[in-house]
Amino acid sequence: MKGPPDLEHKVALLMSLAEDDRDGRPGERERRATPPRLRNAARADTLRPINIRSVRIGSGPTTSLLRILMTNACSLSCHYCPMRRDRNLPRTLLKPDELARVFMGAVTRGWCTGLFVTTGIPGRPVKVMDDLIEALTLLRERHGFRGYIHTKIVPGGEPAQVERLTGLATRVSVNLEAPCGAHLAQIAPEKRLAMTLASLEQARAWVLEAREAERDGRPRDPLHPSGVAGITMQFVVGATPDSDRTIVEKITELYAGGGVHHSQFSAFRPIRDTPMEHVRATPAVREQRLYQADHLIRDYGFDPTEIVYDERGNLPLARDPKVTWALASPERFPVDVRKASYTELVRVPGIGPIAARRILTVRRSTIIRGLSDLQRLGVVADRAAGFLAVGGRRLRSDRWAEQLGFWAPEEDVGVPQIVYEVSPGTFR
Repeated sequence: MKGPPDLEHKVALLMSLAEDDRDGRPGERERRATPPRLRNAARADTLRPINIRSVRIGSGPTTSLLRILMTNACSLSCHYCPMRRDRNLPRTLLKPDELARVFMGAVTRGWCTGLFVTTGIPGRPVKVMDDLIEALTLLRERHGFRGYIHTKIVPGGEPAQVERLTGLATRVSVNLEAPCGAHLAQIAPEKRLAMTLASLEQARAWVLEAREAERDGRPRDPLHPSGVAGITMQFVVGATPDSDRTIVEKITELYAGGGVHHSQFSAFRPIRDTPMEHVRATPAVREQRLYQADHLIRDYGFDPTEIVYDERGNLPLARDPKVTWALASPERFPVDVRKASYTELVRVPGIGPIAARRILTVRRSTIIRGLSDLQRLGVVADRAAGFLAVGGRRLRSDRWAEQLGFWAPEEDVGVPQIVYEVSPGTFR
């Protein structure tokens, strides 16, 4: 008995759906010749990474997203990008109606329930935005698709295009790449941070207006959700000299205006046949630490000024930012689990929002006696014990124990330099 089709089979079948609209001479069409713009679709690094991923959207149920690159053709020559104009690689393109057929084919087969679409910029941003709008319009207004759609906004589009695309999408995102415009220009000469921020602000205005209308009682239109899931923004970490402190300060500034859901961080990876091919890769743990710091600010009530950095303005790689803060704030500990507020509990390493709420609920009717009780509530006991007390009794005398290594994570000793065809984080 055959098992379910693997991704390669799924991709091949879905791409065959895009071949219905064929060009070429009549005889070629009759022989079902693949259009030139799709002939490289099955080759690595062209329309890849196309994949199907299970993700959780906010606090809702898990959904399966078809993630697809509309085209890898690009007229820009960013020094770090696998799609840069001057790089020799096979190019391919999906037209808006082809993308719609591919996606709806996947939905019909039960392979996915949502879409993430991004694109290179093969010409004028206005034309690229028109193609994105056409693709989403076909999905929403011809096929009646009411599910989740996440799309990139191309900087340089007209304000009316940003409004229209945001209106059709559940979530939109912009690639800021770097927090400093001068540094961005060094690795992406044709990009302007000010232009990208202008597009973000246009999308933000539309998202906030739609949310306000909902608060005033207007029902949500599932075919025109108006970016209800908010905006995301991406940074390439380590491609520029910007410190983690600078990145966190920029995202904090942008969060303050509302409408931004979260940030994406991609550790720089050197790409073959690019000007930055020989630049050292950024440790993946640096990307992880930025995500953790971002969560502390968005989900744990930390003020950005409480984040602890090293002398270079970067997050220490050896410990996560929550532990680093706790060790730097001995006056805040131990926290007594029988008396502490939610805000105090959630700041303890090893206690997340869910475990903190469980503690508050359970202690109304039950006496918490020790680590075994806390473990049953979801507390990571080994991390939390040194920072906790129960009824005035400290659970562990040492606050934090760790195994010493021969070198620090930031030294990256012994890690071979890998040159990639496509960076794992390019298309987030």
